Amino acid sequence: MRKKRILVLGASGMIGQAIQAAARLEPSLEILPASHRDKPGHIRVDFASLTTPESWATILHHHEVDAVVNCVGIWSGTAAEFELVQHTVPVALFDACAASSLRVVHISALGFSEDSPLPYASTKARADRYLLAHCPTGTVIYPSLVFGNQGNSSRFFLSLAALPVQVDFGLPRNLQPVHEREVAIAVVRALTGSSEQVVECAGTHQVAVSEYLAALRVGMGLRPAWLTLRIPRSWSAWLFRVGELLHSHFVNNQTWVLLQTGTHSERNNEAALPYTQFATAQDRQMVQETQLYWFARLSVAFIWLWTAVVTAFGWPRDETLSWLSSFWPGLGTPSWLFASCALDATMGVLSLFRPSSRLWKAQLVLTVAYSVGLAVALPTFWLHPFGPLTKNLAVLAAMFYLLLHEDKRAR
Repeated sequence: MRKKRILVLGASGMIGQAIQAAARLEPSLEILPASHRDKPGHIRVDFASLTTPESWATILHHHEVDAVVNCVGIWSGTAAEFELVQHTVPVALFDACAASSLRVVHISALGFSEDSPLPYASTKARADRYLLAHCPTGTVIYPSLVFGNQGNSSRFFLSLAALPVQVDFGLPRNLQPVHEREVAIAVVRALTGSSEQVVECAGTHQVAVSEYLAALRVGMGLRPAWLTLRIPRSWSAWLFRVGELLHSHFVNNQTWVLLQTGTHSERNNEAALPYTQFATAQDRQMVQETQLYWFARLSVAFIWLWTAVVTAFGWPRDETLSWLSSFWPGLGTPSWLFASCALDATMGVLSLFRPSSRLWKAQLVLTVAYSVGLAVALPTFWLHPFGPLTKNLAVLAAMFYLLLHEDKRAR
């Protein structure tokens, strides 16, 4: 008997991978993973360009698809991007599936409203409503906060939990974390016979953010935090606003609104995996790598910025200009001094806000050039007890680590 072929959109994401793992245990299903990127074992589907039912119908018929699972969603972007990815394109997909009587399972989230001020939430809610109204063969899966150690949001919470100092924002018990495995099982059930149009996936019970972080910390095998700071809500709101200004991926206004609103079901799910069992020692290793990356990145940024400030305002200018002249004839001028400070400051700012493999390569080359030039112009620096040149070996090692880790993060 021919297996039911399932097109999984967003298959390379956290929930998409979990669905694939669960579906492999079901002999009647054949998974066809899809991604908007070129990935081995995946078909390439340019999701954002498929804005009409006809364009989706072509793909569905070409690959002889029997059902579709849509895991695609974005966390950050403009209002237009949210509208495109989380409403316009899914609606076109739903219409194509309805026209061909194909089963479609759509991953949404608990607690979202069409009236939400957040484009992330409102576009999801409108797409959900359209599916339920226009596609009789459709199912919406409503998970609460999903944990999976490959997910960006889960890694964010794990990293927060691992910090030696914890912050309690005084938020209510309005989260009901659920493991990715529960969501994947619900999707497989919807594909293999369940006729429910609405399926809620939530954890055992509601908890506060502080309780969730404490449980993750215990699961990673870490000792209790050294200190817990209780911050008033008004201060917390300002903290997330600052994150918004700094273009932080998670510490922003959207996260603050969602944390206050919460994501939970009206009932407890005693059969779900308890949130106290989510984190493991393997997660601790991942978090420690992330912490080391950030420590190296912030340290390198500080060195560049501190060098720029001290050179421009702290150190005697005549001595600095003399060093520049020794470095290369004609460099000992105020304009070259300003250019040098601007270059160092730019490297520091980019290290904070725009890290990339190209940036770390450029910094490696620049640091080597600085070191070689100073070694030739001021050879006595090699013998200086404070090691102004020899310490650059450690700086180069940190930059090389950042380069290797940046490639890993990109993958």
